[in-house]
Amino acid sequence: MFTGEHERLLDDKGRLSLPPTFRRHLVDSAFLTRSTSAPCLYMFPQEEIRRVADRLKQRVLDGEVTTNEQRRWAASIHEVKTDAQGRMAIPPKLRTFAGLDREVVLIGVMERAEIWDAEAWSAVEQDSDEGINEGMWL
Repeated sequence: MFTGEHERLLDDKGRLSLPPTFRRHLVDSAFLTRSTSAPCLYMFPQEEIRRVADRLKQRVLDGEVTTNEQRRWAASIHEVKTDAQGRMAIPPKLRTFAGLDREVVLIGVMERAEIWDAEAWSAVEQDSDEGINEGMWL
């Protein structure tokens, strides 16, 4: 499970150093994709990207999602390898999509991690939590 908030800097080659707690969930690679609802990237381990893909295929069969939506999302998936230092290179197209330049924040969202531009994440954090009832999930 991915948890926590981790501030990082992208190097000049667009590489991101993963927190040790994230590395153990990713083995040698991760799957990066665009978020469909926020200006960030999703990072999945192999087992979870398969579960997400299976759910998406079923939603297409049930008529809840179009095949073009499936195509667009699947085309945005990039498998990235981690190097010996626990870094991964984020493809330029994905960096552009999420507005990632230098300062980024990785957050754990249980089954996935998200990669945010530091300023964009700060804006999300400052958004009002009014109306959230933690008793709904605790």
